[in-house]
Amino acid sequence: MSDRIAIGMLIKAFPPDEVDAAIDAAGVREQRSRALPARTMVYFSLAMWLFGGSGYDAVLTRLTTGMRWAGVTTGKRAEPSTGSITKARKRLGSEVMRRLFLRRAVADLDSPAVWRGLRVCTLDGGTIDVPDTAANLAAFDTAEVRMAVLAAHGDGALLDVAVGSSDAELDARLISTISPDTLVVAHRAEPAYDVWRSAGEQGAHLLWRTGESVELPRLRVLSDHSYLSRLLPEHDPMARSIAVRVVQSCDTALVTTLLDPERAPAAELTALHRDRWRFASVFDALETESVALRSQDPHGVAQELWAMLCVYQAVQSWRWDGKEAMAERM
Repeated sequence: MSDRIAIGMLIKAFPPDEVDAAIDAAGVREQRSRALPARTMVYFSLAMWLFGGSGYDAVLTRLTTGMRWAGVTTGKRAEPSTGSITKARKRLGSEVMRRLFLRRAVADLDSPAVWRGLRVCTLDGGTIDVPDTAANLAAFDTAEVRMAVLAAHGDGALLDVAVGSSDAELDARLISTISPDTLVVAHRAEPAYDVWRSAGEQGAHLLWRTGESVELPRLRVLSDHSYLSRLLPEHDPMARSIAVRVVQSCDTALVTTLLDPERAPAAELTALHRDRWRFASVFDALETESVALRSQDPHGVAQELWAMLCVYQAVQSWRWDGKEAMAERM
């Protein structure tokens, strides 16, 4: 019964009509009746993250049982082999999963966390292991994928994702998409100058932890014991420095573009940074300490990653709704 409930909740989060629309938009609708139609394979890609310790055959059996219990068609009643499932995953591709994720991410933009007039989100990231096949190594250089994620402060809903080779590159890509009057909280060893300049040009604000190696001269101490400083360009000595404010928090320094201590009190900034969303929350939601992908090629890796993010969105939404319902009862 628990498997059926889990699949039922997955179908509720991603209804068949929404899945079919994403399939058609991606152009991967099957041209003939199959034992593993595109809709079933979308739910299979999602279900792999619900039943991470199970093989393909076991995941498919649990999935189709749950789909029939929920009244969702599954295709021909057959027992496809593992090889058939692999081929069906390749036919599906990754675009459908990406579209499903982005649809949820756009919906979550409608209810942002707001602090002192600023929409607050967290920028964080990490790496995920992939099989060290020749195809994966050629695409990712190493047997891991590096990701950066923009998440809403509070409920942890994911707003945007980037995949690449360096934190600075990924941070810059995500920062370029944020709207004005947004505060991005992050835990990075070094505040990359180009990222901070880009945020300023967009009318956004940053609050990042910085490492001891970053030079931030103490120019003027403010009333709350924070101080004004300048973030110096890394490679271009002719570029203008960026005005920042440094807030000491225990043995770390928080750097922000919010210069006025009355508008942005140090204690509140420290609390915002302490309560930021963390990339490890993805693993927590999936109830695993780490994630290792199964796919032998980069296209399958992309499909798994987008499916993982979709499932995280659904699980996080269920958790948050449960917390809010409990809070209302109290």
